[in-house]
Amino acid sequence: MLHEGNKILFIQRASIKKILPNRWAFPSGTVEEDETPEMTVVREAKEELGIDVTIEKIFAVFEIHERDVLLHYFLCTSTQVRKIALDPKEIQSMKWLTFQEFFDTHSDEQIGHGLSYLRKHPEIWESV
Repeated sequence: MLHEGNKILFIQRASIKKILPNRWAFPSGTVEEDETPEMTVVREAKEELGIDVTIEKIFAVFEIHERDVLLHYFLCTSTQVRKIALDPKEIQSMKWLTFQEFFDTHSDEQIGHGLSYLRKHPEIWESV
């Protein structure tokens, strides 16, 4: 999760994605062989956004049982946020919003599993 001040980068997944097309989420990716979740964050930011990021901290981990997926949420910054270049095969749109602004304007039908979980657990993100 990339932030600049109290604004968070939310992305809309490309319509050609097999999983959750057109849904709003954070930039994300799958951990590859011999890769830590932290390494994945750095690699995926470069691939999907074209920028380098610095991880500040991990702020949430939870499992989506029906998909057998463990999600790690890292709070990240970058000095290159003005240079973001979206990969159109991955991302079709982006918005910089606070969590509250995002949840006030997007329904559960518009967002991915991870954001649905965070909507139900504001204690995780209220201090971000």
